[in-house]
Amino acid sequence: MAGRILTAEARKVTRFHELDGGFAIETVADVEPELEYAKALHNEGHHRTANGDRHVAAVPAVVLNAWAIKRGVTFQAVMQDNRLMREFLNDPDHSHFRVDKRPV
Repeated sequence: MAGRILTAEARKVTRFHELDGGFAIETVADVEPELEYAKALHNEGHHRTANGDRHVAAVPAVVLNAWAIKRGVTFQAVMQDNRLMREFLNDPDHSHFRVDKRPV
């Protein structure tokens, strides 16, 4: 079943699915542009922002939120906890989003 669309954006759709006595909310997003952006920045050596800060990664919020849910925490918790953010960024599964590949 396709589910009922809750939100639809250019590259992201969120659907509501009714299941046996329950429900699920599914978000599907095309993150290919962010992957290509991070790869291009890395390949061109743009490891610093215009302000001179280290440009570590380009991560879509939907990816970080999905990871947070799997960890049993909120997106906000990841954004406020350097340990959680470091764990996400240093995970080899997320290396494609990295601009500066050095450990965080």
